[in-house]
Amino acid sequence: MMALFPMFQRVRCGVLMALAGGAVAQAMTLWGGDLARFLPPLSVMLCAAFVGAGVTGFILADAFGRRGWGGIVWTVLAWPLATAMGASLGAGLVGTVSSPEPLASLPEALTTGAPLGWMAVTDGITSSPAVALIWVVCGLAMHHGALAERAATS
Repeated sequence: MMALFPMFQRVRCGVLMALAGGAVAQAMTLWGGDLARFLPPLSVMLCAAFVGAGVTGFILADAFGRRGWGGIVWTVLAWPLATAMGASLGAGLVGTVSSPEPLASLPEALTTGAPLGWMAVTDGITSSPAVALIWVVCGLAMHHGALAERAATS
C-alpha cells in the first residue's frame, strides 16, 4: 500500500501543478488554437490557472509520483483528469471575477465556466503542437516532481 503524501508535500505538489497550469495557460494564450482569440488577457489566464491547477494538484497529489510502470499508468490517467479539473476551476474563477457581484455569482460561474475551461484546453492541445508539447512536458514534470517528493519521505 502506498503511503499518502503528508500535508507539506501535498502543498508542494499543488505548487508544482500550479506552475504547470501556468505554463499551459501561457502557451494557450500565445500559441493556442482557434479559441485563443476568445481567451482573457494573459494576466487573468495565469491567475486563474495558478489557482485552479494549484487546488487540483493539492487534491490529486497522491495520483502522481508512483514508481514503475504502474506509476506511469497512474500519471497517464490522472494528468488529463487534473487538466480538466484545473481548467474547469480556473474558467469558473474567471467568470466569477468578471461578474459585477463576484460572491453572489460564484456557484453559477463555476458551473457555467467549467465546460468552457475544458473546451479551451482541449482546443489548445489538439490544434497547437506547441501547446500539446508543453502539456506533455508539464505532465512528465509533475510525475517526476511527485516522485522526488515520495523519495524524500522514504
